[in-house]
Amino acid sequence: MDKKMEKKQCRKKIQKKIAVLTKEYNEEASQKIFAFLCEMEVFQKAKSIFCFVGTPSEIDTHSIIQYAWKHHKKVAVPKCLEKGHMEAYIITKEEDLEVGKFGIMEPKAGCEVLMPEQIDLIILPCLSCDRKGNRLGYGGGYYDRYLERCNGVRVVICREKLMLDEIPSETFDQKGDFLVTEKGIFPIKS
Repeated sequence: MDKKMEKKQCRKKIQKKIAVLTKEYNEEASQKIFAFLCEMEVFQKAKSIFCFVGTPSEIDTHSIIQYAWKHHKKVAVPKCLEKGHMEAYIITKEEDLEVGKFGIMEPKAGCEVLMPEQIDLIILPCLSCDRKGNRLGYGGGYYDRYLERCNGVRVVICREKLMLDEIPSETFDQKGDFLVTEKGIFPIKS
């Protein structure tokens, strides 16, 4: 079986796991991930952060974004443009967001672009990941393409119950430098 099919099967398996996670577990995991992330030295030192805006089925990142604002960090969030392409736009308040493509909160028109080379820390979403830093995304390749242009530290955040022993990876797949779950911070060795 090729990697694309393996990934497709993994996505189906994870979607079933997501469907049975309790609201309590999701909230507790989000809070613990937030706490671990904020105590990381790379987070503390970062002047600019690129972070996704979590959907109801993902990790809640609103507290991460608000904490970054409170500590005078520049916060950028993704906006999906044409197929497979996204950019990071600076937001300074919740009102800078609106529902965009795929029903995901995105920056409104008029927000300023933050260039990839200006980003110190990238907080990456995933459906699942493994301990080697391989991410399983939604299959659009947006992050893989974007990360090719970035030098910032990459932190993958994932709930333990959605982790897999191994994620099929291809040459273009971009890994994380750290993994943060509700159980702790895990450096990824390349």
